Amino acid sequence: MGSNQDIMHNFARQEINRFFSTYDGWTITPLPEAGGYDRLFTAERTTVSGNKESKKVLVSFEKCVKKEKIEGLRSSVTGPYGQVQMSEVLVIVPQNSDTTCVPSDVRLSFMNSFAFDGDELAWTKKPVQKSEEEKAKAK
Repeated sequence: MGSNQDIMHNFARQEINRFFSTYDGWTITPLPEAGGYDRLFTAERTTVSGNKESKKVLVSFEKCVKKEKIEGLRSSVTGPYGQVQMSEVLVIVPQNSDTTCVPSDVRLSFMNSFAFDGDELAWTKKPVQKSEEEKAKAK
């Protein structure tokens, strides 16, 4: 089961990179374990004006994310000069998840690589592209 967990976390990291590109100056740092397959990350960058932009990201593989996990992410951080920095929260869940548990002020996004089929978590693969010969044979 350990290798499956590692693969799922690799896909989670790819999902985060879709939103927070290093090309745009984002630095992504994993946080300590969130429990189960869920993972926490911070994405930070310094804007052109010199302000620090910070986002907390929860990647969850659960059908319905518990409010306690999301509320635990909401916090303010005091900067080195005493300024209060609020960090936004982003929750990334598989497609077809129950999103009624996620508060309306939390940014929500869906994974491209995982989806729920009923109560089962399934890996969604890209469809195989057929060559021109195979398309002609199918007709």
